[in-house]
Amino acid sequence: MSAEFARFIKTEEIKFKYAKGMRDIIGNEIHPYHEIFFYIGGDAKFVSESGTEKLLPYTTIIIPKETFHCFVVSGNEEDYCRCVFNFENVSELDTIISDKMNRIFLLRDDAVSELFLKLKELTDISMTKTEKEVLLKSLFAQILVYIKEQEQHSFEVHLHPVTEKIVRYIEKNIDKPLNITALANELYISESHLAHIFKKDLHISIHKYILEKRLVLANKKIKSSVSPTQAALECGFQDYSGFYKQYKKMFGIPPSKSGYK
Repeated sequence: MSAEFARFIKTEEIKFKYAKGMRDIIGNEIHPYHEIFFYIGGDAKFVSESGTEKLLPYTTIIIPKETFHCFVVSGNEEDYCRCVFNFENVSELDTIISDKMNRIFLLRDDAVSELFLKLKELTDISMTKTEKEVLLKSLFAQILVYIKEQEQHSFEVHLHPVTEKIVRYIEKNIDKPLNITALANELYISESHLAHIFKKDLHISIHKYILEKRLVLANKKIKSSVSPTQAALECGFQDYSGFYKQYKKMFGIPPSKSGYK
């Protein structure tokens, strides 16, 4: 019998998951919400546009929205165990969220670990939905506070210098025509060498990375009342039908249903 599972607790603003195994893994991720990831065990490394780190048990990872990342799992996939928060805005906590969720960093702290392990137990306790939601927000708030207090003990990860230059250049020029030829010319290296380094570092092709970055940015613009056609243009899409197809594939709904009024 498979040991894989995923258990959830949700409020209108916070989604918490405790999971084991690979059943719910979708691969490379750039999404429009923040994530706090607590690694419990297995054999995995964290890969992001800030760098790569082989994970030790009880490591907390702060992942701001719109930031590329993925987890590369080795060994027995059923041993891959973690807790994950997904959220954007949370009433009464937005100031702390905006202060802390602005860069990728990793933290190993006993107090934070203890709170996550309490949440892990909460997923399996018989309790009313309202009671679980109240406890979820309380523990989430405590985790944010501890992260803020212990940030001086955190550590960052770093990219290969070439990959870092590519990522920063794409970030600054996401609305302009971008392809591997233009990037190789900008950095004065061959296209094949550039593609190899980028894929090796981030486990994603340059083309797919640019596409997903543009889609997430377009989603952000549409939610801020920019029309879908204007958002597509501002994010470097020259063909609206192609944008529409890729947007729906990534977000599950057409651009017109994403909050534009």
